Amino acid sequence: MSQDAYNQEYDPRCVDGPDAKKTKLKVLNLATQDMAGAGYCLSHALNKLGDVQSINLRTSNNYLNYPSMAEARYYGKTGCKKIVEDADVVIFHTAVRPFFDAFELDKEVLKAKRKFVYFHGSDCRNYGEQILKDAKDVMGDFEILVSTPDLLTLVPKENSHWMPVARDFQAIKTKYGDNALDTEALKGWAELKRRTVLGHAPTNLQLKGSATFYKVITEVMETIDDVEFLSIKDLPWDSCLRLLRTVNVLYDQHVIGSYGMVAVEASIFGAAVFCKLKPDVATFLEREAGLKQPFIQWLDEDELRTQSFMIAQDPKLQLEFGAKTNEFCHRLHDDLNVAARFMRILERT
Repeated sequence: MSQDAYNQEYDPRCVDGPDAKKTKLKVLNLATQDMAGAGYCLSHALNKLGDVQSINLRTSNNYLNYPSMAEARYYGKTGCKKIVEDADVVIFHTAVRPFFDAFELDKEVLKAKRKFVYFHGSDCRNYGEQILKDAKDVMGDFEILVSTPDLLTLVPKENSHWMPVARDFQAIKTKYGDNALDTEALKGWAELKRRTVLGHAPTNLQLKGSATFYKVITEVMETIDDVEFLSIKDLPWDSCLRLLRTVNVLYDQHVIGSYGMVAVEASIFGAAVFCKLKPDVATFLEREAGLKQPFIQWLDEDELRTQSFMIAQDPKLQLEFGAKTNEFCHRLHDDLNVAARFMRILERT
């Protein structure tokens, strides 16, 4: 989808036909654990459009504790089944079979709906073939969404779409960012030199390539006085955001070839981001955003070390990279842009 498509205003009549809409389109996001907050954030974004009524329903939670509009335990089997039946569009976040079995869903009811399977990361890499087989069995035809561009190579091309995970940039910045008046007050004190904070969120040590990052970060800290390291792990989403607002430079990953949501969240606060992209992923993202990708790249460990020393000592460079990363991620992941993208996908399928 070109950048021109982003600038096209969404017309709700395209979904419901030529007549003016009479009822709001009901879009349901179903997830076991809400991976990356994708279900909640997409529903929250769609509701901003005004002509859509969307909720997320999940069956369980984990330590990340993303927000949720509906928990299965509150409604029971009968209530959850009714929620699914009332939906016009159902988005299964990865798994389909657990919901079908647990809620005793009707195959014919599902087949009559607009349906999507939304893949996230390793679930697609490790179990995608079986998940798609199960989905075909219980739902018939459906469309596929993937959260990162690299996953497009693992799913059928004819009915697959890149669907970036949404974030409400304005709300997050307002809640967790620096208050303008407080910042102004701080400037009124004696000149204070802030330390540079290097951050990393090692959710998966191997996929993130954490060992290499740790080695380079340690060398930087041992050489430069005004640098500290912040490890963000095993914390609820709320706590992660409170820590990310303090990070100047984030090290995301250098193994899988795409970026994670922690890079997007760090960009909201203007952090510079180290993240190695596969060339084809970079090309894809630049075409989608209409902007040059802003993540700091490197060829080998020596170049990673050189780049790290350079940016750790240069606050101005940190701000420059951070501003570009913010603009790029906002273009692709701000929730209103994501909501409009989903509605365009719905119109065209």
